[in-house]
Amino acid sequence: MTRRPARPRARKILASSATYTLAALVALVFLAPLYLVLITSVKGTTESGTMSFALPRSWHFENYLTVITTGDSLQALGNSVLIATGVTGGTVLVCSMAAFVIARRPGRVTGGVYSYLLTGLVAPFAFIPAIRLLQEIGLGGSYLGLILTDIAVQIPFITLTYVGFIRQLPREIDEAALLDGAGSLRLFFTIIFPLLRPVSFTALVLVFTYAWNEFQNVLFLIPDADRWTLPMTVFTFQTTHSFDYGLVCANLVLTMLPVVAVYLAAQKYIVSGMVAGAVKA
Repeated sequence: MTRRPARPRARKILASSATYTLAALVALVFLAPLYLVLITSVKGTTESGTMSFALPRSWHFENYLTVITTGDSLQALGNSVLIATGVTGGTVLVCSMAAFVIARRPGRVTGGVYSYLLTGLVAPFAFIPAIRLLQEIGLGGSYLGLILTDIAVQIPFITLTYVGFIRQLPREIDEAALLDGAGSLRLFFTIIFPLLRPVSFTALVLVFTYAWNEFQNVLFLIPDADRWTLPMTVFTFQTTHSFDYGLVCANLVLTMLPVVAVYLAAQKYIVSGMVAGAVKA
């Protein structure tokens, strides 16, 4: 009876150990700051000033109530929900429809649009022309102006993601629907769009996270503080309570919760949606 060589087995064990060690280090890098914010959010003013990893000597859960009642968090929450929902819904709708045309009607025009979108992935965002344009069309400082700007920023990447997925869908689906008398809009909304669920969930999470955490567009395009979002309250709250890191961290936790909830609800679709159009079925 021949024995299995020990060297390949040892290499396998070593590779597994290295993988788990690297995974543990990566997890530590991401979880350590999160733990620090969570534990600091329930500390008093003096104790939170040290920003240590130690458990609090006394738990101050009232920090969250203070943030909600004194930091204009409820109004900012409503602004964030309005803007993030508008940006997410508009981006998914516009990008999916544009991607369907690009993927199903190859030609010079759609090819040029595709190349233009590729350029948009690396082109920097110009604030001064954007502010001037919004002022000229009467949308300066408005919710709609900010929503349209954020949608425009997301169009290149999300559209190209949809294009890669739609190109893998059989064209026979379109032909069968057209033979049954379906028009272009009915074909897209009743047949094609439901098939885009994996990539749509991916787009939803990515765009919602971007829109919810967006800071610089809100800062430059919305001068009215009453229309600011939750991340902006972190900025203003930190300025007002610069020495009370317990309140600042509590504000950070409240800002993160909606994004974490959306991510947990759709996490199983994220990877599948990103790689679904990468290979042919």
